[in-house]
Amino acid sequence: MDTAAGPSLTVRPLEQPAEMKASVELYRAVLELGPTAPAVSPRLLWALRRNGGSVIGAFDGERLVGFAYGFVGKDATSGEVYHYSQAAVVHPQWQGRGVGRALKFGQRAYVLGTGITTMRWSYDPVRAGNGHFNLDVLGARARWFVPNLYGVEDMGRDPGHPSDRLIVEWDLAGPPSPPAVDQVPTRLPGWGELVREGTDMLIGIPRSWSDVAREPDRAKQVRTAVSTAFERTLGQGYVAVSCRADDTDSAWYRLRPASASIGLTPAAPGSPSATGDRTQRP
Repeated sequence: MDTAAGPSLTVRPLEQPAEMKASVELYRAVLELGPTAPAVSPRLLWALRRNGGSVIGAFDGERLVGFAYGFVGKDATSGEVYHYSQAAVVHPQWQGRGVGRALKFGQRAYVLGTGITTMRWSYDPVRAGNGHFNLDVLGARARWFVPNLYGVEDMGRDPGHPSDRLIVEWDLAGPPSPPAVDQVPTRLPGWGELVREGTDMLIGIPRSWSDVAREPDRAKQVRTAVSTAFERTLGQGYVAVSCRADDTDSAWYRLRPASASIGLTPAAPGSPSATGDRTQRP
């Protein structure tokens, strides 16, 4: 399977041990991991590739510029089988150029070829760019919130923060283009604030988390407020369907009741048995 994305970009499964090593180097660089910080193993990637997992690369000619991997998962409550995308990273020089979208759609095509029609993954809800990409560009839906999924961060970009995550679900068998959610709020919610708009709920977040993260105490307060808002609304049966930014320093999520959200049936109570996040931070 080769998926062309532009004149010089090709997306395909990784095939050689050297490609597995290059993907790990890219992963470490994009996530800003130190030399002793744990990372994915080339041998693990090779095992996944040989045993039903996805190990997908985006290449500019011979150069690897994007990488995603995942494995088959099973929901402990419902028994549903899905593909779990553990991570997806794009070289900083190639971010914002459509590589992430091409990479995820290459992964989508691969997973559909295995007969599985649903994919899940996690991401940090305070990162508006990831939220917009997952919900508005891909058309996935955030259905669950898991507090401190991996424990307190001890590496990467947010050391000392809890690893709170949204879990999204992507219907691979449905239309590849997400439905538009273009409504502009009548009142933009503050960071971590919940605002009701008709049957929808809105949650405000920073437009640029990296700017907020320069003030650690303030960043932790904002993260706590955002996490509390998601835990409350998703626990009440809402689904996050969109994340958009305004012209200032803020962005907002739009959440709808599960029964009214496009392309989803109501979610069962509880969270999936999933671990693991445009750069899709695990």
